[in-house]
Amino acid sequence: MTKEIEKTGLIHVYTGNGKGKTTAALGLALRAAGHNMRICVIMFLKGRSKYGEKNIASQINNIEIYAYGEDDLIIGNPASKDFEEAEEAFNHARHAIASKKYDIVILDELTHAINLGLIQLKHVMELINEKPIELELIITGRNSPSELLNVADYITEFNEKKHPYRKGIKARKGIEY
Repeated sequence: MTKEIEKTGLIHVYTGNGKGKTTAALGLALRAAGHNMRICVIMFLKGRSKYGEKNIASQINNIEIYAYGEDDLIIGNPASKDFEEAEEAFNHARHAIASKKYDIVILDELTHAINLGLIQLKHVMELINEKPIELELIITGRNSPSELLNVADYITEFNEKKHPYRKGIKARKGIEY
């Protein structure tokens, strides 16, 4: 493998209705941190406090995690605060990508923010087109727009076959968040 190809950052999209998209992205982050790569994770629509991965990241030198959004799920139309949080997260993503400080940037639940109308797809496509060539970019979330799939180098679709939520078991600390 030539050094040029080795330094080319690719685009990953983890999508689908199954559990594990964020977990897969964070697994990649953990692997990369083990190779002294620098990782920035920006979580859209995830609230600021309840996610265990955000708590542990402070103990791993090379991984920074930032969570944006309200603690409650958006049901129905998003509120003005949801738009503000999404815009703040997207601006953070722009700065993180442009800074060239990171080897990997993970935009967790970005597709959900797009689908809710909180972030415009055209702005995401502009961001992708402007990313430094060496930056690895991971985007997660359900119902990825086809435009994202068309530019992705990796597409992994998570399909739910069975989930305890369907039996009334609520999200569990340490497992789902």
